Amino acid sequence: MRFHHYAGALVLAGAAVLGPATTASATVVTHNSADAGLFGASDPTYDGAFRQSLGILAEVAAGVHDTAATRWLVKQQCPDGGWAPYRSDLSKPCPATNLSTFTGEDSNSTALAIEALHAAGVTPAHDPLPFLHSLQGSDGGFSYIAGSGSDPNSTAVVVQALDAVGADPTSSTWTSGGHTGIDALMSSWLNCGSADPGAFSSPYSSGHGDLVAAVQAVWGVEGKAFPFTASPVATQPAPDCSGGPITPTAADAGRYAATWIASKVQGGGYLTTGSSPDYSLTAQGVLAMESTDTSKSAVDTMLGYLATNAGQAVLDPHGTLSPGSIGYLALAAHADGLSVTSFGGKNLVALLQSTRRTLPVTVTAPHTTKRPVAKPVTRPAVASRKSVATLPATGAQHLDVQAGVAVDAFVVGGLLLAIGRRRRRA
Repeated sequence: MRFHHYAGALVLAGAAVLGPATTASATVVTHNSADAGLFGASDPTYDGAFRQSLGILAEVAAGVHDTAATRWLVKQQCPDGGWAPYRSDLSKPCPATNLSTFTGEDSNSTALAIEALHAAGVTPAHDPLPFLHSLQGSDGGFSYIAGSGSDPNSTAVVVQALDAVGADPTSSTWTSGGHTGIDALMSSWLNCGSADPGAFSSPYSSGHGDLVAAVQAVWGVEGKAFPFTASPVATQPAPDCSGGPITPTAADAGRYAATWIASKVQGGGYLTTGSSPDYSLTAQGVLAMESTDTSKSAVDTMLGYLATNAGQAVLDPHGTLSPGSIGYLALAAHADGLSVTSFGGKNLVALLQSTRRTLPVTVTAPHTTKRPVAKPVTRPAVASRKSVATLPATGAQHLDVQAGVAVDAFVVGGLLLAIGRRRRRA
């Protein structure tokens, strides 16, 4: 899945159980019950499940279990086991696959949801693996949506999800047409003699290395599920092309790709597919290098750049807190042993949780009991032309207080690649 220049555009109850991270009150109020627990104030149409999963993985890295967040993700699942990016009305059937709009259930949302729920120790209501199986092509790769054809980004996130749950992506179960997902990824690796030896390409890079495809392909061939820890060393392995094309292992191909990614670091330590720093892609690149335990100098430089620019790195292009960007940033920091709750002066978990949507609630004061009404008292008649006086009846005031307030989620416990359609999602 791409959060960048390509896009297709066990249920728990109760309050969140917090680990060592600092808590934060939710500030995004929604009137749609299906949105309760969703991270982010921006439109979730194309990235809801994916950004939610990244947020949950970031919380797991910080030792936080967030029931509201995982509940939202579990409820979004379709009966066939897959996830669409977002369902605003859970009473309606899941959206059908539409190749014209690249909408419907997809491999990217499903794969990362599997990874996040597994990391959080939560079992989804339906087995999601058969749905992923239905998207595997004869080349062993996985498509974004049914009928769109396999691509390295989707294949990588599915392979990573299979690794997360202990399903061997190279087994016969996950072999199609004699090929596995790893085979499909390796078919996009650029060998000696190509324009960018050591990199991974995409269907749209015309034989050249594709930065986003390379970053995510490394995650797949290295077989490390999020969140993970790393120990990068200084080495930057590159393919020895002195004798022509080589036959590396998948893990070696990932290391070569990490070196190629490091060569693309610009300025003070960022990656980009355009002219401006792409903070989310930079964090993803760090994760690629960390997954190979190589390129320590580049890792340190990039993490330093992200820490210095943390205030911008947590935002989307519109200046709104981005759960997806925060998630990648937190995972990259965690992998290197840095604090997720104090990175560049930012508590990433608190920022993430401040975006979680909550329902308004009406609070009513306890009902007060009326005091007995005193009976009228008549004074004895007096010799006077004035009328007889009576005391007024007395009674208690009845108080009804109503105030709409946002639910504090911690009161109790406390694209995406879409095959040829280019839209920026994070």
